Amino acid sequence: MTGRKEEMDMNGTEPQNLYELVTRNMEQRFADRAAFRWYDEAADAVCCRTYRECAQDIRRAVSYFKNTIPELRGKRICLWSNNSYAYAVNCYGIMLAGGVVVPLNQRKSWDELSYELQLVEPAAILTDGEDYGCNAEVQAAYGSILRPMDGFAACEPGELADDRDPEALMVLMFTSGTTGRSKGVMLCERNFFAVMHHHVSVGHHICEAKQNPDLIVDHLTVLPMFHLGAFGCLFSGPWMGWAQNLGSLRSFYKDLKRMPSQDMAAVPVLVESIHHDLMSGRREKLGQLWALNCMSAMFNPQTLLDLTRNGILISQFYGCTETTGGGLINFAADPEHIGAVGKPDGHCEFKLEDGEICLRGGDVMLGYYKDPEGTAEVIDTEGWFHTGDLARQDADGYVFLTGRKKNLIILDSGENVSPEELEKLLEKCPAVQECLVKESGKKICAVIYCEEKEQPAVRAFITELNRTLPLYKRMSAVEFSSGPLPRNAMGKLLR
Repeated sequence: MTGRKEEMDMNGTEPQNLYELVTRNMEQRFADRAAFRWYDEAADAVCCRTYRECAQDIRRAVSYFKNTIPELRGKRICLWSNNSYAYAVNCYGIMLAGGVVVPLNQRKSWDELSYELQLVEPAAILTDGEDYGCNAEVQAAYGSILRPMDGFAACEPGELADDRDPEALMVLMFTSGTTGRSKGVMLCERNFFAVMHHHVSVGHHICEAKQNPDLIVDHLTVLPMFHLGAFGCLFSGPWMGWAQNLGSLRSFYKDLKRMPSQDMAAVPVLVESIHHDLMSGRREKLGQLWALNCMSAMFNPQTLLDLTRNGILISQFYGCTETTGGGLINFAADPEHIGAVGKPDGHCEFKLEDGEICLRGGDVMLGYYKDPEGTAEVIDTEGWFHTGDLARQDADGYVFLTGRKKNLIILDSGENVSPEELEKLLEKCPAVQECLVKESGKKICAVIYCEEKEQPAVRAFITELNRTLPLYKRMSAVEFSSGPLPRNAMGKLLR
């Protein structure tokens, strides 16, 4: 996201840290522009705060945390809440007061949540009072440090200090934990400001698409703040003076109607829903939406191509929490390259090492929290972060994901099989709604979700497909699921 090109260039005139982002952009450059909008259910109305008003609330939050948490610097403060304006204000307040923001996934079980809380040893937990399924357990274990999200509201605005170490831990963000215990990714101020180059590129792309360098766009945030794609907008919004409309996945269509938005970040499940609307002739459901930022996944190329042909501007990102979302970017709209995750963005070093994507630069994390061994496994002595993603790069420089290194099925014969490669082949069967390839009893097994009446057709498809595959890649077992395959909170299939 970005606004005017002259305001977005990286020539040293842009804010270099949080302090400058608030005092220069919020309080001066974009003071009277809308910063946040959200729907207030009790009032049945959309609320709005300007950047000037937001900055005043941030100053209140800084005072609140400094006055109520002794020796705050470096202490962890968790946020266990749905998206809200107060969530955004508290994040800024904690960071500018010297604390560490820890966004928690409120959809996790008590077992998962308690592991993370014990790991970070929070000084406070901010919550909105909603029932997330384990409120009683949280109250029993941490009741003494629970705080409301709006605690800052009664405070007087305080002074801000430009004294944060750009290399110090600022945000502790947990991975989704699809293959085991989640890891705490340590991010600093330098990480977030390094990745702003990435956001600026996308903003220029959006402005160029409308041939308007002065374009101001309203960005809809429906991904939860514990997701880096949403959290990063807390920085990119005031960077360019665009508004952030706060919604949720559950009320996506209502939020689009209440708060007309042109741009949003989307994960695969949401992209598929939008694609279905367009292909079903229901474009009106999307209102003013015409730009999608597709985050870090292998999207169906035909889906993306259909979207572009129906007037949706696609920007694809490849990155991960460990790289603050930075890495590769793809603006291609042609059939040959739209399925790629992108090209190196020019601000983060890139290489393929034995087919694995490796990244190095200012957006690479400090490491995993209290896990030096895990950190050493993924960041080598030369500073390269090994993503675990396997890929190929074509002659034009575009990078295409081929699978996960850790997902590889290693056969007794020594051959390696990428489950993702086989899954892409299975998806060509019209009857297959969802699929997953795994190892089961030293066999390659296809797990399929489809209508019961389609199961014989799917079996026949797999039989014919196997005839085209090398012997070691053939799927010798098939399991049918009675319902959709399990996914995590962000829509990723659980393996």
